[in-house]
Amino acid sequence: MKRLLVLVNPSSHGGRSGRRWRSLAERLPEGEFVILESIEDAYERARTAHGFEAVVACGGDGTIRAVAEGVLKNEDARLKFGVLYTGTSPDFCRTHAIPTDPEGAISLLRAGATRAIPVLTANGRAFFCSLNLGIGAEVAAVANRLRPKLGDGFGTFVALLRALFRSYAYSVRLGDELLADRLHVLVTRIPFIAGGLKLALPELRDDEYAVWSVRRPGFFGWPRLLWRLYRGKPCGELIICRESRRVTSSEDLPVEFDGDPQGRLPVEIRFDDRRLNLICP
Repeated sequence: MKRLLVLVNPSSHGGRSGRRWRSLAERLPEGEFVILESIEDAYERARTAHGFEAVVACGGDGTIRAVAEGVLKNEDARLKFGVLYTGTSPDFCRTHAIPTDPEGAISLLRAGATRAIPVLTANGRAFFCSLNLGIGAEVAAVANRLRPKLGDGFGTFVALLRALFRSYAYSVRLGDELLADRLHVLVTRIPFIAGGLKLALPELRDDEYAVWSVRRPGFFGWPRLLWRLYRGKPCGELIICRESRRVTSSEDLPVEFDGDPQGRLPVEIRFDDRRLNLICP
């Protein structure tokens, strides 16, 4: 019996996964490779997987989110989750030191060592990178179109500049706390945002998550803000939360997490009842 169920998103990174999966299958004979029809297919196959040691996502952040959420909902609480990354912005892999080169990733899967990581949810749906309000949804949509042509860093940079100059300030409530006149609000447990952008996060406990926000800077504040984000320097305002928080707004704000638009406010942020058994160093 195969040890690993490898779920391949053939459309990830402009079809890169679809072109590479046969080579990966030859290098990983202990894996049963399945070509996915949709993101919903990824979730269902992971949720119902039976008789495997681990389910592996072969794709980008959207594939990782869907497969990992399916693993969390699987009746086998010991089921492991692994990654063969073929996407465009490997923030999840950077955070957890998962190699993005095929040989390193395959070696890690074979070793099988795991760490149980806490998982945040928004309205009951798990996310593993960051949740963004307002311009985050626009940046994600534009960057997803540009990255295959311009690369991760430059594609994200162009999408970010476009969104910044088109954006407007808004206010949200984090529970009872008002965050007024914000350019961007982000919920996360990891420092990497996308395309080289990085937050200066403190070391978080397993029961903590961060809510980061920034006000619209003046004309001469834009270069300083971007420089600090690309260098991982402190900027904006940071709130560390432990309990569940409901995020609301009087405005109709879009929500994005793990690279894809995910509806609109309000959202309830909380930790999932289960942890993810992640294969990582």
